[in-house]
Amino acid sequence: MLVSDPRQSTTDTRAPERELEGSAAHLLRLCLDLQLDALLLTLGALAVDTAPEDGPASDTTASASGIPWRRWIGEDVDLACRLAAETLAGNAALPPTLGSDLSHAVPVSTIDDLVARYSSMLGLMADLSRRSDGAGRPPGLDVAMARCEARLSELRGHKLVHTPPTGIDLRAEHQFLPGELLG
Repeated sequence: MLVSDPRQSTTDTRAPERELEGSAAHLLRLCLDLQLDALLLTLGALAVDTAPEDGPASDTTASASGIPWRRWIGEDVDLACRLAAETLAGNAALPPTLGSDLSHAVPVSTIDDLVARYSSMLGLMADLSRRSDGAGRPPGLDVAMARCEARLSELRGHKLVHTPPTGIDLRAEHQFLPGELLG
């Protein structure tokens, strides 16, 4: 025979609230991973869509094939941002490509990471430009290089002038990319 306390007539079968939030945050993180994959698939589809667009690029313009890749990319970016914010609110970690805890705490470190990546891209494209000419030269190379230079200029305009209060000097001119020093 079981004896129960009359003051506690029911047993709480629900998981503690924190575990539910953790589970929800984990599911949001999985959704975010899938959304980022969907965004990249859509971007890839736009890149290989051989049908030229009917007008200037905009969120509402569909390619001549009738598939609105650009609009979908814009919507996918918006959804990814929303999912990332919800994931962070649930105390789940974002995918590493969306930044580290440091970059979220000190946004200038994100700018420094972007400067490193755009500088690296610009260097690779400059090397490609020196090596290629005529028919072997990618047609959009000059445009891509100009966009990288413009982005670098903007990014450098947003860098902090003073060292952050944590004492970390984020103004260093050369940032290494992950794995760059591995040889």
